[in-house]
Amino acid sequence: AKVERKVAENAALEEDYDDAPDEFKDPLMMTLMQEPVILPTSGKIMDRPVITRHLLNSDTDPFNRQPLTTDMLKPATELKMQIEKWLKSRRSKSK
Repeated sequence: AKVERKVAENAALEEDYDDAPDEFKDPLMMTLMQEPVILPTSGKIMDRPVITRHLLNSDTDPFNRQPLTTDMLKPATELKMQIEKWLKSRRSKSK
């Protein structure tokens, strides 16, 4: 049951979110952010999996090349709540 739930979640994530507000999208990948985090060195917001993948290759902020590590990332809690609210309203419209 856990695997089936994960498959359903992944399918939902792959939905077309082209109509999402730009501030809800990761600035590098242009995908809807699931776990937005603030990069303290530039003030930019990115999706945690995207910046984590970047930091595996380069321990710098991709926007200004300042030193950056995963433990420096700050959750963008308010933005995450806005994204979740937007997703809920979108899902309720499609039903």
